[in-house]
Order: sequence, then structure tokens, then C-alpha cells
Amino acid sequence: LPPSLGSLLPPFARTLLQLVTIFRLRMASVQQVENCLICEVPTTEIHLGINTCRACSVFYKRTISQNRILKCKEGNNKCISKDPRTTCRKCRFDRFTFVLTSCSEAKPIGEAHEVVTKEGNKTAVRKTAQHGIASTSFPAFLDHETSLLHYFAGSETPTLERMKRAYGVLCLMRKNGEMGTCSTQTFDQLQRGTIKFARETYTTAVPNARIMYTGLMNFYSSSFEDFRKLSRPDQRLLLYGNFDLLNKIDDLYRSVNHFPDDDTLMPNYTTIYSADRVDDFLIDCPQHVNKEEAAVEIIKNVNRNLVTNKAMFKRVQLTGEEFLAVLGLALWNDQTTTDDEKITDVVKKNRTLIMAELHKYYATGGRTNYADRLGEVLCLLVNMEEAATQHQEDEKVYLLMNMYNEYMPELGHYK
Repeated sequence: LPPSLGSLLPPFARTLLQLVTIFRLRMASVQQVENCLICEVPTTEIHLGINTCRACSVFYKRTISQNRILKCKEGNNKCISKDPRTTCRKCRFDRFTFVLTSCSEAKPIGEAHEVVTKEGNKTAVRKTAQHGIASTSFPAFLDHETSLLHYFAGSETPTLERMKRAYGVLCLMRKNGEMGTCSTQTFDQLQRGTIKFARETYTTAVPNARIMYTGLMNFYSSSFEDFRKLSRPDQRLLLYGNFDLLNKIDDLYRSVNHFPDDDTLMPNYTTIYSADRVDDFLIDCPQHVNKEEAAVEIIKNVNRNLVTNKAMFKRVQLTGEEFLAVLGLALWNDQTTTDDEKITDVVKKNRTLIMAELHKYYATGGRTNYADRLGEVLCLLVNMEEAATQHQEDEKVYLLMNMYNEYMPELGHYK
């Protein structure tokens, strides 16, 4: 925007505009050369899910296969700190192991992985069987920071990679947009960091959902060319029809990470809700709403639809790749009601694409027998579809209780 127009925007909107601009510039340069995380030489390659040159990757694999005891050249295990291109094999190997473990939070990909035992300044390397699913390039948890850290141009799952980047922008949009819907006091507390999340209230629920809806439209347009090519009515058909499902998947994915040990939920990016604080949610609802009846209904519905499914999310523990695959399958929902064969074909095509990349993710991670794991992930999605359908029925009851009637004209606009 021209400076004259940009100055008219409120502070949070100017911040959001700046973040989107930064993201566009970063996306324009995703092919840029990065330094090897081990020896710091320029490289465009990815090995074992991290930015590392071929020489370091070959060295690491060969060291594991040789099962040798390594000894630091200087005896202080600090060679690589002084010179990243050191010839000390032990320090180089230790650096690779540290980076690999820190970045993936999983065992290295392959038939086996190393266990490093230290005795003095020596390192013994031995092989053990691999367990679980090895992570590729994705962080353990995706948010507005981790999703934008790295871009892997050579990814074997390019759709999931695009989704990861686009999800980071979605999170940024929500984070900064929601700052404009909260009270001045809450805004100040969030800005200062005295609170990490604000309590969701009646008056912030729909405006924050509006931000999520708009963000999802951009998220899927960036992730899927087929969605971007659809007409606006067809885009709304898919997104609005599955909005409750998408919103609740994101809610539980994030709440399990931030609040794994209680029933706290995250209906929006910067807000939280818990049944024992339902009065906080209703504190600013209109006077014509019966708060006691509303509280009983909300607690009942939330416990039935979300708290029980949060327990399943906690048990399944979706990886970043699985979470994005679920978000993709939730949009390209084969239960979408339409008589348009073109939409049906596009949905089928993209579901097949996502499932193919999910299979690729499991196979690349060294897990050949992943049918049980895939079944868990798809079962979780089915449960969430049922919860979203039930929530739509609950919304009808809320309207009968005079809740959210003031937003009905606006909500109808999205249909």
C-alpha cells in the first residue's frame, strides 16, 4: 500500500500487512542456497531431513556402518566449535547427531540408527533397530514460527511442504488479526507477554472465526492449485461446508500441544476455553441471553464433542505431516453434498494426492508396515467429522436460545 493509505490502517493491520509482505519475499526466494548445518559450506541438498551437504551425509552414514570408536583430535570435544570444517571425525559426527536429533526429534531414517555412548573423550557407535516413524523435514509441532523456518525444495511430499508454509502464514494472520478483536487490556497483556493466551468470550468468538475462515481461504488457495482455480461459489461450498470440521481439528491439534494434561481447548489461535470457566465466556453476551441455560448447554456440548476427541488426539499424537494431511482430507471431503461432477472429480483427485504423499511420508520414514498407524489417523478424522456434524445441530439449539442471532445475516453470506 502507498504510505498515505498504510498510515490509515490500525496498528495490528499494519503489522499483518508487513508480515504478509515478508512472507511473499521469503516465498520468492525459497530456492536460495543455505549452509550445511554441519560444516557450513553452501548447499541446496537435503539429507536425512536436514540441510546438510552430501559429504557430511556420506561421512555420517559411513561412520555408523563402520561401527568404530571415535576419538577427539584435541581431547576437548570442541574442534567443530573452533572450525566447522575440522577434520576431527568425532566432533563432526557428534555435531551431525546433535543437529539430526534436534531438528527431527526422531530417530534417523534407515534400517537402523546409532546409539552413541561416551567414555571420556571417546564415542562408541553401534546399531539398533529403528522404532516408530522417522520425521522428515517438519518440526514436531507446527505454528506461526516453526512452519516458516525451512523450505525444502527437493521434498518428496511437495503438497505437504506447501501446506506447511501456507499454514505458517495462516497462523500469523490469525495471531495478529485476533489481536484486534480483544479488549485493550488483553491486547496489552498479550503484547507484553504477561499472558500467552486470552480467555475466549462471546463477543470475540465469531469475529475470530471470521478471521479463521478468511485465512483458510488463502491457506487452501496457496496449497492446492485446484482449489485456487475453482470459482468463488465452489470454494465457499467446500470451505463453508467443512468449516466446523477444519476449525475443530486445528483446535484440538493445538490444545493437545499447549494443554496436554487438562481439558482446556483452543477455539481460536490466541484464545482458550475450559468448561470450569464458562462464566468467563458468557461475561459479555447480550442481556437477552439466559446465561444459566446457555452455560449448561455449552458445557454439555463441549464435553461431548471436543473433550472426548481431545483424548483421542492426545493418544494418536499427530505428526506435523499427518496433521496437514488431515486438514487436506477434511477440505476435500468425499461427503461434500454437490451434484456437480466437476467438484466431485476434483475432490477425488486431491484426496488421492494427499493419501499418496502420506504413504510416501511413512515409507520415507522407514516404516513399511504402517497400516495400523494410517488406520488411527483416518479413524480420528471420522470421529471429528461426526463431532462437526453434531456441532451444527448444537448451533441450531444456540439460535433457539437467542445466542448469535445478531450474526445470522453475516453467517448466511458465506453459504
